[in-house]
Amino acid sequence: MKILFVGPGLMPIPNPGWGAVEIVIWQMKINLEKAGQTADILNRRGLIPALKTKPWDYDLVHLEYDDLAGFWLILARIFKFKLVITSHYGYSAWPTKWHWSYRRIFRKLLKAPTLIVLSEEIKATYLQAGYSGMIEVLPNGTEVADINFSLEGQKDLICLGKIEPRKRQCELAEIFSRQSNLKIDFVGPIVDKRFRCNNQTTFYLGSWTRAEVQQNLTQYKALVLLSDGEAHALVIGEALAAGLSLIISPEAAANLDLSQPFVQIIRDDQELLASAQSVCLANSRYRSMIRKYAQNNFTWTHIIQRYLVIVEKILMPEKYAVSRQVTKNYREK
Repeated sequence: MKILFVGPGLMPIPNPGWGAVEIVIWQMKINLEKAGQTADILNRRGLIPALKTKPWDYDLVHLEYDDLAGFWLILARIFKFKLVITSHYGYSAWPTKWHWSYRRIFRKLLKAPTLIVLSEEIKATYLQAGYSGMIEVLPNGTEVADINFSLEGQKDLICLGKIEPRKRQCELAEIFSRQSNLKIDFVGPIVDKRFRCNNQTTFYLGSWTRAEVQQNLTQYKALVLLSDGEAHALVIGEALAAGLSLIISPEAAANLDLSQPFVQIIRDDQELLASAQSVCLANSRYRSMIRKYAQNNFTWTHIIQRYLVIVEKILMPEKYAVSRQVTKNYREK
């Protein structure tokens, strides 16, 4: 089987730093190849690079950047190749938070014959909007074996990710600056210029490389991620693989079993400090369980096997007839 992944064309693949989409594409490629498949990457924009790649020679073309949906839908229609699209937009499941530009993109995605989305919540959003094509859910994976793991966390809390309004690091820094019991480190490139740390309980450690994330994350007891929108943040799987408990917003909880004792959902900032204290105290009790949970649910080997089943459905649509009828019934409710 030959699969072509199409990237944004904005950063290199593989990416040593903070390109989440680029990381996903690279991991998909190398893990598909381990599974005996052929996977190539097109990470350049424009008609000439697309034509030179000959997408019609592939069994499937997987576009991982929704901004290019209109262009690739036209190309697939002209040259008659199988195309599937994934959107990584953080607010995908929350239409009230969409930027006007994403509303335009979403209208194009509704015309796509096949979508792979990152969560059941995102799938429901498309179905409620009347999407009539094939739609499947595939979470992002985690390179669990590459992430360092220790049975004890020496540091309290970490908030890892691009520092931007959607991830609410400014609010987090302010909340944790008002107490003296816990320390929280912030790691990631700064986009939100309002962000400040007091260097007593809140600290900024700069940006880490992928290797530093994999090595250093296990030093902490818990990850804090109170985003007001996430499709499926890679850092969630990374934190679980490193043995960290999770202190997260409902919007950051895609694909997680919320009954697990190491997952704490925060719906009100007022409960954050008390919850963080109890989560840090309990973390050592669950670390081995957390690592195993990551291995069982988010390893790339597991995700790729799910992906291959989806690809089979796309390439052999007669096997999809039953689930397609379920989708139709959902829309008609």
